Amino acid sequence: MTVILRASLLFLAGALGASGLPAMAYQLFDESGWTADASLNTRMGLRQGFGINFGAGALYDFGTFDRTTGETERTDLQLALRPGLRTDYRHEDFHAYAGIIVAAATTTLDGELSGQFARAGDEVIDFDSAYVGVEYGVFDLSYGPQPFTVGDGFILGDGTFNQGHDNGQYWTGAFEAWRNTGILKINTAPIRADVFWLKADADLSRSSLVGFNLENTDKEAWGRVGLMAFEIIDDKYLGWEGMRVWGLRGADLHLPGWTGLRFYAEYVHQGGQSDRSGVDNDADAWYVEPAYQFQAWPWRPRFHYRYARYSGDEANTSENEEYRGLFFTLGKRDWDTWYQGEVNGEFFMFNQNQITHMFKVKAYPDPRYSVMAMYYHHQLDEPRYFGVSTPGTAWSDEVNVELEFHPDDRLYGLVGVAWATPHRAARSVFGDDSQLVLELFVSYTFR
Repeated sequence: MTVILRASLLFLAGALGASGLPAMAYQLFDESGWTADASLNTRMGLRQGFGINFGAGALYDFGTFDRTTGETERTDLQLALRPGLRTDYRHEDFHAYAGIIVAAATTTLDGELSGQFARAGDEVIDFDSAYVGVEYGVFDLSYGPQPFTVGDGFILGDGTFNQGHDNGQYWTGAFEAWRNTGILKINTAPIRADVFWLKADADLSRSSLVGFNLENTDKEAWGRVGLMAFEIIDDKYLGWEGMRVWGLRGADLHLPGWTGLRFYAEYVHQGGQSDRSGVDNDADAWYVEPAYQFQAWPWRPRFHYRYARYSGDEANTSENEEYRGLFFTLGKRDWDTWYQGEVNGEFFMFNQNQITHMFKVKAYPDPRYSVMAMYYHHQLDEPRYFGVSTPGTAWSDEVNVELEFHPDDRLYGLVGVAWATPHRAARSVFGDDSQLVLELFVSYTFR
């Protein structure tokens, strides 16, 4: 099985690099209201890193900052296959559906760059999605492992962290679904709702949560706003059980007469009491992001500024003020949400005890291509890094430059370079070298 998996993934990785790859439809049948369709998504992620962990070298595992392999230069190849099947039955207002997606993923060469999340030789074949559902009128009820995101995934994105021991890889995001769900969607207007039960995977403490989401439906008029609340009712080892979370958000907000200006913002509060420790939670996180696109300029550049703050735990208090990143996800609105920086966002800072300023410009020289440049200034909110005291809060500056190619809705690719230099707090935990990452990501879906 190992040889077959590796050979298949390497063959597909090579095929992804070819131009003119034909699109293929996989409609199995369409008769008397029944339809069935198959799809195959393939992914390849190739990265080369220099000055790993700011020169400290790749780690043995997260949390053991003093144990490194000594490797400061590494090459990481991650490959994934995601075959899927979807079937639907429709009759008047009734709709029944079911779907499965299997993910096969592996990491090879030197292993995941930082050494924290995936080893060379990690490989997994497992179900990602396996759900059934029925829809009647405004009600849509589904059950089973499936993707579910609230807003752009700032707090509720997906229930898997994609670590190698369970998911075979880290960077390609081969697993996207919650490990189990029960979701009721009420698609009324002008307000719609979701009521949900979600269960995460072992990387996220097998947490279970229940909650609801409300949002408006007419986003064209002035944007979308929403209210979300949930409680974590179970977890295995991180002490999240008993946490109560609520949040307000706005996305794509705009004003009449300002066609190029958009605003994005969200506020989240984490309260409740940890059932394991008895400690009260009193943490929050928020961001605000204005963006303006110059439609009349060449390449139609869009400029963004984002300020994001995730509270840290204050010294000499009995409460926990440190915001927990929980279930944030990648790329729901763009490549930089919510892993903020290809170095710091991927390796060091996980939306916890963190303040980040982002300046970004994205331009479109051709409808099939876009170019992005991003600058991040990162600092800690409190002078501690995952339990390790630091001399101050200054963490790192980072620059990312990326080229996206998206000639159609089947093929997506990204070529990027990321450079980060550590400041005092980061140097006290890791090293004092700058870190450079070169990367290539390609995804192609046959359907």
